[in-house]
Amino acid sequence: MISLARTNPTLGMTPDEAAVYWVLRHDRDDLTAADRASFEAWVEASEAHARAFHKANGVWDVFDQADADPHLTALRQAALAAKPASRRWIPAVGVGLAASLTAAALLLPGQLGLSGGPARAPVSEIASSTGAQPAAMRFATAKGERRIVRLPDGTRVTLNTDTAVALAFTPHGRLVRLMRGQALFEVAKDASRPFTVEAAGRRVTALGTVFEVRLDPGRMKVVLVEGRVVVDHASAAAETAAPAPTLLKPGQALVAELGVPQRVAPVDVGDELLWRDGYVSLEDAPLASAVAEMSRYTAAPIRVLDDETGRMRISGVFRTGDADRFAGLVRELLPVRIDRQADGSLVIAHASTKKTSQAGVEN
Repeated sequence: MISLARTNPTLGMTPDEAAVYWVLRHDRDDLTAADRASFEAWVEASEAHARAFHKANGVWDVFDQADADPHLTALRQAALAAKPASRRWIPAVGVGLAASLTAAALLLPGQLGLSGGPARAPVSEIASSTGAQPAAMRFATAKGERRIVRLPDGTRVTLNTDTAVALAFTPHGRLVRLMRGQALFEVAKDASRPFTVEAAGRRVTALGTVFEVRLDPGRMKVVLVEGRVVVDHASAAAETAAPAPTLLKPGQALVAELGVPQRVAPVDVGDELLWRDGYVSLEDAPLASAVAEMSRYTAAPIRVLDDETGRMRISGVFRTGDADRFAGLVRELLPVRIDRQADGSLVIAHASTKKTSQAGVEN
């Protein structure tokens, strides 16, 4: 009797897992006539199958177009060396080809530590005396709080102000969902379990890496510090016209905003990570944007009175969490007045405008 698993090698796999299997089989070019018939039957069986295969091919093309990179060459060779009949390397969390390839990439040597002084934040150790890892974990910070979490696998996660993450570890994968805020991930290598962060409909797959993900209303940003990451869409059901998976290199950031084409640009990683030490760097920023950034860290709201004042430009490195100090520096740098409201909030107005409150004025 011919086994069902032999006639249908993807039996029991999710569409993402099956797509990984078929992409690798096509790349190996070892398909028999029976294999090709099985593949065609699988693709035609469901529109979701066709979308998953199209997406998996797109991720594979990212690596295929970077043959000069020794890390990606090694990744490709390791992925092709995996036995397609074995499901050990296919992630149970269904994170697509990028995450599947991560299992091979994590075999590569890499330095996970960041240079610079230690982060000034409380450290939580999440561990178990038996070595077992919790199936699901949640961590959060309050406004103005920073926290470092060391996960059971050795990964270090630094949470910035007002941040929440949920983690799901399985024997085959490590999945993190960033629900709000900003987090830095220093990923521990684990050849059998890829590390993936999902945020705002995007999936960031780590290839033995240090990277940051930030969520703002209508905006998601990924900054790569060390290693490699691939950013693609989190759902295999995403439209086939969605942007192709993007490979980031150290010192690059990917920004995805509503109504704006996704873009990749170089960034100053040192400036991007100043928040770990309680600072924010602003370079010729509109005052309205600067105020919004600093307000992330303060209990007392800060706001700009009018658009004209908000368009003033400001530069500098500012300590977070102290609204009065920030407002005082703004007053020294720009022709503005600071009005304190009855509720303790601060309003920044042009120096020539009428006072907005009699509750108190910073002269």
